[in-house]
Amino acid sequence: MAMVINTNMGAINAQRILEGTSREQTTSMERLTSGLRINKAADDAAGLAVSTGMTTQIRGTDQAVRNANDSIGMVQTLDGATGEVVNMLQRMRELSVQSMNGTYNLDNRKQMDSEFSQLQSEIQRVADTTKFNGMNIMNASSFGSAALTASFAATSAGAFSTAAHGSASFKAHVGWETGSTNRIGIAMLNFSTLSAIASAISLTKGASAVITTYASGVALASTAITAIDGSLSVIKNMQANWGAIQNRLDSTVSNLSNINENITSSRSRIQDADFAKESANLARTQVLQQAGMSMLSQSNQNSQNVLSLLR
Repeated sequence: MAMVINTNMGAINAQRILEGTSREQTTSMERLTSGLRINKAADDAAGLAVSTGMTTQIRGTDQAVRNANDSIGMVQTLDGATGEVVNMLQRMRELSVQSMNGTYNLDNRKQMDSEFSQLQSEIQRVADTTKFNGMNIMNASSFGSAALTASFAATSAGAFSTAAHGSASFKAHVGWETGSTNRIGIAMLNFSTLSAIASAISLTKGASAVITTYASGVALASTAITAIDGSLSVIKNMQANWGAIQNRLDSTVSNLSNINENITSSRSRIQDADFAKESANLARTQVLQQAGMSMLSQSNQNSQNVLSLLR
């Protein structure tokens, strides 16, 4: 090899290799610092595109899980209030049966009717004041015509399906994408339409006047029982539907959580740094850098050997 001083190929070669080693070392330090294998698009352009799409799905499913759990909370709130309404209706029915007994006089029936009417008022108050996040869930204030009227026909299986798919009905959005397949409709009931709380239902007051005979009292109590039984029948249909919806939403949460876990695992394999690999690579590049610096110094020193020829 010719001995020259203008072009130091050894130094150039050492400098080129050192530059590559420094880039590798910087990349390893960046990955160890951030915990990510992909810190910029240049690290893995295709991988970044895939992981970005996965992040979209992961964040979407996270919110979908929260949506489903919030909807379960709403249905549980509705179901709990409905349970109290059922208790009051059962008590009203007891009073009606009691009023039908011939051992009670008109004053006794008025006393029974006093409790009866108070329970009617309380059911209406519950319907007017039970809210979830500021929305009325037991009358038509928030969902309008989407809330079913309290009749047996209106609370059949077919009616539930129609109400759940209505444009104004309550829907739980339980998917990370748009579309009707990602929504679960929940049929609501307007408790204000319960026949048992209608003003005409009473144990002492008929259509035109206060009762005066035992027979008229029995007739009023019979009418009240019929209305209460109809209301209980409607409510039990609604409760069965809400219970089924809660179980469905529980299954939805489990499925979303499973999807989220697996997508997160897949993203991790693409995006996250392997600390064992990067630590080993950092140690390797540090040794190479030290060796490269030594060789660069040695290459520069070789040029000095030319001076020995000029002495």
